[in-house]
Amino acid sequence: MGFLKNIKRQKFYYYITNIFRYITPNFIFRFQLNKWLKVENDELKKRLEYYISPSVTSSTNKNEWTSLKDFKLPKKGSLYFFDLVKFTKYFSVKNKIKFKFGDVTENFDQPTIVKSRPINHNGNSVLMKLDSLRHFHFITDNKQFHEKNDMVVWRGEIHKENRRLLVEKFHNHSLCNIGEVSKNEHYPLAWKKEYLSINQQLDYKFILSIEGIDVATNLKWIMSSNSLCFMPTPIFETWYMEGKLIPNHHYVHIKDDYSDLLEKRDYYLNNVNEALNIIKNANDWVKQFENPTSEKQLSLLVLNNYFKQTS
Repeated sequence: MGFLKNIKRQKFYYYITNIFRYITPNFIFRFQLNKWLKVENDELKKRLEYYISPSVTSSTNKNEWTSLKDFKLPKKGSLYFFDLVKFTKYFSVKNKIKFKFGDVTENFDQPTIVKSRPINHNGNSVLMKLDSLRHFHFITDNKQFHEKNDMVVWRGEIHKENRRLLVEKFHNHSLCNIGEVSKNEHYPLAWKKEYLSINQQLDYKFILSIEGIDVATNLKWIMSSNSLCFMPTPIFETWYMEGKLIPNHHYVHIKDDYSDLLEKRDYYLNNVNEALNIIKNANDWVKQFENPTSEKQLSLLVLNNYFKQTS
């Protein structure tokens, strides 16, 4: 319950600060833009090219694009809107954008700003750090790996076949604590398990990260913990650059049909130093997203390149 209260406090603070930013005159932000566009860090340059491909070019048909002067708070998708508008306010209202809010799993014919995209994308999907309050939640784990339960844990809703298969295979296995928590009555009652908070899941050595509609929301907090992340090869990616994660370096790779899940569990129980190395690599990956200054600079650089490349 403490975690839920914390989320509510975060949402309250998020909306208050972003509404205040939204009503602040744009010229105050535009006056500061140039200082943010000077980038000398090679790692930031690499990330910039990852988020927006240099091949993104102007579109001849911009009938469906939105002028920044008309970019207003929508009835739905306010978290996406506020995450984007806090950076669009640095640019001239004459600029136009094309965006798609929500769980995006397809490619586009025109340069489109999105939260998620297929890892094998066509270059027109431009990543921004959207829906960040939900997706970019990192934690401090006070329990060491050797202190945790030896079982494999997962909780979530069944969106697609990959999650259905997992729960079907392991909902009743003695070495796993795996179950679904939705109110969907389509699945057997035996598949349903009690809700587990993040803190409760951190009691386990091995936590599964399984993609839902697009990416797996829990991947970020797992990789910031002292637990080992088990995951099949991801199909989708976000600002977190899931497509650059290295199997068995940043996470433990498991087969899509989970046929090696228990084998991997046994292996890392018997090879703890390897497990600890992967956890360290995961923790190191997370650090680059925890610097608010570089994250802001990158977001502004992505938008700046977007406006330049699309004229």
